[in-house]
Amino acid sequence: MGNNVPRTSSQQDWPAIRNQSLDVIHREGRDELHKIKEVGNLRISARFLSRVDFEPAVLRRRLRRALHDTQLADGTPLDAVVTFDVDNLGSKLLLQAWWLVEHQQWDEAADALRLAHQLTYCELPVIVTQQDLEKHRSKQAYLAEPRVVALWKMLGRHVNFGDELGRFELFDDGNGDLRAIKDEPEHRLDLTPLPLAHAYHPHTSPQDPPVRHHIAGYDDEKHGWDTGGPFTEASFSSFLVGTIVLPTYADMDLTEEFIDRDARGGVLRGLLDQSVHQPIEGTTAVTAFILANDSSCKWLLLTPFDHPFIAFIDIEDWGDDGEVSVRVLTTEPPAAGVSADAPFKQRFPRTTAMARPVLGQIAPVVFDGEAA
Repeated sequence: MGNNVPRTSSQQDWPAIRNQSLDVIHREGRDELHKIKEVGNLRISARFLSRVDFEPAVLRRRLRRALHDTQLADGTPLDAVVTFDVDNLGSKLLLQAWWLVEHQQWDEAADALRLAHQLTYCELPVIVTQQDLEKHRSKQAYLAEPRVVALWKMLGRHVNFGDELGRFELFDDGNGDLRAIKDEPEHRLDLTPLPLAHAYHPHTSPQDPPVRHHIAGYDDEKHGWDTGGPFTEASFSSFLVGTIVLPTYADMDLTEEFIDRDARGGVLRGLLDQSVHQPIEGTTAVTAFILANDSSCKWLLLTPFDHPFIAFIDIEDWGDDGEVSVRVLTTEPPAAGVSADAPFKQRFPRTTAMARPVLGQIAPVVFDGEAA
């Protein structure tokens, strides 16, 4: 019968183009897929394509199209928040950027950038440069880290808090330690998995893991970062959102009430217990963390990322007497013609309107003076 048995294309390894594996070949339109009978021909064609030296101009066009076609969870095109220094990247980095755009989820990092833009810490879109892409030596090095951490390594330096506060960049100290904002021991981030019994463990995401740190806030007297803690954040994206808000926190207008966590049907207990990875209706983002004294805190961002101001609910459970601190904070300009000593709901009507649905039955206690 002979030994010349042909091999089908499905039995052959996928080729590589510039050491990058080819995942899919689209038709003329990105959303047009090939018919089944065309797939075999594509595998054979891929052998030819692996020897094609794509011109940088072709890669640049493809990258620009991918950036615009990729949408965040709320429908915003990725290139409205993040783009690349396309004209100044060589072919290897263009392929790297292309892979990042088409195969990575950008929502958590993009949301942090949009919040930073609201607070004037960065311009959008952030332009990722060769310097940023080279934060990772290889695709394998990138994949070895949690996705949100790996992306922020490239994006963080574009968030500039100003003056002594520096930039929100991440540093590798060479000994396996990861540091944020400053390359100093007090700014070390600990991504070690939490114990199985920890409250955050059941909701842990391997690509957006919990993080422990000592960044406590902004110190007006020192004009810099204050360290303390330790603090345990429910996720790395929670750490991003919380840290970006910290320099503004002390200057925000607020109202505060102390309410039993189980009052009016346990609304506050429910908000505190809900996973940071599960959206809360009426909020844009959620950050949750535990203080050194085991107090639980949760911030619920109320405002969309394109809003002219930011507002959020801060719930802190000290765990001793059943009372929970409920604060509503805002950068909303006070309503015109309203006295400075008027109730919060009159001075900041838009913030109040956004917070009421989230607080539910607790809202009249916070804003209207009702007893719990």
